[in-house]
Amino acid sequence: MNAHETKRLYYAYARHALVTALRLLRVTPGSTVLIPEFICRDVLASLSSLGAKPVFYEIDDTLQPRSISAFDKSPDLTSQAPAAIIAVNYFGFPADLERVRKLFPSHEVPIVEDNAHGWLSADTNGKPLGSRTKVGITSVRKTIRIPDGAYLEWRDDGTLDVQSVHEQLPLRKDVLPISYHLRRAISQVDARLPLAVVPLARDTVRLLRRWGGKPAVSENAEEEWNLPANRRPHRTSLKVMGRIDETKEVERRRELFHACDELASEFGIQRPFTSLPPHASPQGFPYFLDTKEATAFARAVRRHRLGEDIAWPALPSHTSLAVNSRLRSLHLVNFLV
Repeated sequence: MNAHETKRLYYAYARHALVTALRLLRVTPGSTVLIPEFICRDVLASLSSLGAKPVFYEIDDTLQPRSISAFDKSPDLTSQAPAAIIAVNYFGFPADLERVRKLFPSHEVPIVEDNAHGWLSADTNGKPLGSRTKVGITSVRKTIRIPDGAYLEWRDDGTLDVQSVHEQLPLRKDVLPISYHLRRAISQVDARLPLAVVPLARDTVRLLRRWGGKPAVSENAEEEWNLPANRRPHRTSLKVMGRIDETKEVERRRELFHACDELASEFGIQRPFTSLPPHASPQGFPYFLDTKEATAFARAVRRHRLGEDIAWPALPSHTSLAVNSRLRSLHLVNFLV
């Protein structure tokens, strides 16, 4: 086997894949890892499990890193360079890796390509996202409806700690909960009915939670510190992945994006991406909720059955993202079915 051949390991969640990715890059207790300030808080659990320290870097309204380094005065980076940088392909759009590299121009800091949103997506050269750096992670469960599913890819060039890599974990074969089968069945029925069942069921659950004095969306603050118990992916996840017509799935997502984009232009909606790159397979259609017609746009999206409108998951408790940052208003028309 060629030493530079791409190798892959499957996990239940991308958070588990990220742990192994960081170990490959020799991240150890006390190491510093640069991560975007606009990030799901559960990513920090992967760093926490290794005893690594996050340092946030700025993201602009186009969801790209600011090209000017802002770390010269960081107490965590004055004595040594970071062990790694995490670059996120937000919503299946490629991160500008050259801008990421300029965050710390005096050192060749290895990059972990976080492709949690971009399964089946590629950059303008047709290079699959998640495979543009020596180490990358991809989540599949955020793109298609499966119980779990993510993977790590790496190419050993002699600089990686391959001794930290384990064999493929055995696939789980336990009986899946009824809730998974129910959600999958409803989504399939929903695609054939004039009435959208999934959004109606979701809104009913959220209303009942509010009446019970609970937040509309259940959030587990422990996700910022604790990894999910299951590392092993379920065999059903890989079976479903293998049955997907990838070409048709990419076409479906691109068509939905263009339909959302036409509506957004009609309502004057601002969005971080003003065009769809030729090889991108978007997770959904991101847009800013702080514009005047955002509510009317969301209603139109629902009326046209283009996807489910969702907010960005919870940010880390100590993120450096400004309280008045526009990114805090970012919503997504999710194309998951």
